[in-house]
Amino acid sequence: MDYVELRRIVEKDKELKALKLSDYELMTAYRYLKMKKSNDDPNYVPTLRRSEDLLEIIMMPSEELQSEVNKRKAMANVQSLDTVNFILDANLANFKLNTKEREEAYLKASRFIDLLKENKYAKGLYLYGIYGSGKTYLLSAIVDEIAKFKEVMFVYFPDLVRKLKSSISTNDLEDKVTSLKTCDVLILDDIGSENMSAWFRDEILSPILQFRLASGLPVLFSSNFSRKELINFMATERTDTDRMKAARIIHRIVELTDEVPLTTQYK
Repeated sequence: MDYVELRRIVEKDKELKALKLSDYELMTAYRYLKMKKSNDDPNYVPTLRRSEDLLEIIMMPSEELQSEVNKRKAMANVQSLDTVNFILDANLANFKLNTKEREEAYLKASRFIDLLKENKYAKGLYLYGIYGSGKTYLLSAIVDEIAKFKEVMFVYFPDLVRKLKSSISTNDLEDKVTSLKTCDVLILDDIGSENMSAWFRDEILSPILQFRLASGLPVLFSSNFSRKELINFMATERTDTDRMKAARIIHRIVELTDEVPLTTQYK
């Protein structure tokens, strides 16, 4: 096959025609065409690249594989308590903006992410509303973005209460609490859904929130209750002293977060 015939075949391909290939590059381009047609590996695709005036064929990960690799790398930066409670395929682009309330939630989440990207102080979010309103989905979508550049601890609150209680007997309570205090971003999902003792409130949760408040480290929450309503959950006993301790926790949460209502069911 001569150069004239080779060029005629190669330049039928729009991508190759646009490259304005020299004669000595035609054979490489022809092999590239054949590889594209015969490639049966969905994870890698042949790609042409010029390097120091040399045209070469390299096998590149497909968009699907690269997306999966990026997600795995990002999720490697997300810690939990033995179980994955966030929604792995959640992303902001798929968060429905069908109400004014949801639009506001989306904007606040986006603003939070942007501030973190700029390494600026970002006040956390307190998402509250009925079951099925998309609170955990939005938190997971935030994780999808920020885990690319920040260490995230995503904790389902009922698991937190149980795990830390059991950590007393395994002597790793202090290590777990330190991780919760010092991670770049802490997310407590579904606070208020699990009964907790005064010990957990005063000796575990309170120091974690106080440390993060003093250190400028963000906390995000989701709950079925507003911050005001949450005081009834925090007051484990019905005494004035106990309600005062519960109020201190709520005050820290108020200082740490902007309240974001999600009060309609996600559809």
